[in-house]
Amino acid sequence: MSQAGLVLVVEDEDPVRRYTVSLLEELGFTVLQAADGVEAIAIVRERGAEISAMLLDHSMPGLSGEEVLAELEREGIVVPVVLTSGHDRALLERRFAGHEIAGYLQKPFRLEMLDETIRAVLAKRAQAS
Repeated sequence: MSQAGLVLVVEDEDPVRRYTVSLLEELGFTVLQAADGVEAIAIVRERGAEISAMLLDHSMPGLSGEEVLAELEREGIVVPVVLTSGHDRALLERRFAGHEIAGYLQKPFRLEMLDETIRAVLAKRAQAS
């Protein structure tokens, strides 16, 4: 694992997932990838303790981001989640009220915004420890 941490990217659109992974690697993170919610839950069950943060797509076929969060919460698995979406943040904040969301990233995002968001989540997590 890199010094920056291990990040799980959950994104059903392959080009978006590849782009996000490349940005995170450029920032010094080690990255795990999931193409859907089922795969994401399996990875978190296996490696949750190692994962510094999860970038979770809001809208995916099969299990949505909300369903992934609900399942992890049911199982008592805690991973800082940054919700990614093309939808308006205010709408997402209302929809995900009651869920533990560490941050939001509006798609499309650039390197600087990703860096700022992930670092803020990791700093908050370090303070809580």
